[in-house]
Amino acid sequence: MKTEVFSTVFNRMKSKITALNENEMYLGDKRVQIEKLTIAKWRQLFDTVDKLPGLIVQILTAPQDDFYAYVLSALDIAFEEVAQIVAVLSGVDYEYIEGHVGIDELFEYLARTVKKNRLDSIAKNVKSLLPTKQ
Repeated sequence: MKTEVFSTVFNRMKSKITALNENEMYLGDKRVQIEKLTIAKWRQLFDTVDKLPGLIVQILTAPQDDFYAYVLSALDIAFEEVAQIVAVLSGVDYEYIEGHVGIDELFEYLARTVKKNRLDSIAKNVKSLLPTKQ
């Protein structure tokens, strides 16, 4: 009996470790892709959330020294929307995320999505296009 349990646990852990590439991860027990954000996906995100798009821009453009304060403030305001965004981006149901996905996994997924899509440099480029105060 102990051998069966150990074997089952070992096989689950092994499957999670061995088969992932740089654009994959687990949210709970679900394997997901970190994908490119298309215009259609952006539209879907903006239809899903109210406050978070503005908060994301604020986080991306936050001074490096204040980055974590911005993140914590954004979570306090719109944590539910963070889970909704991950649901839209990953294709995993919101209810599953709410009950089975750790906060660390949510942030890792978002961080890897930001990195893959170079959203930090996009925010800087957009900011440079805005008129400056005179």
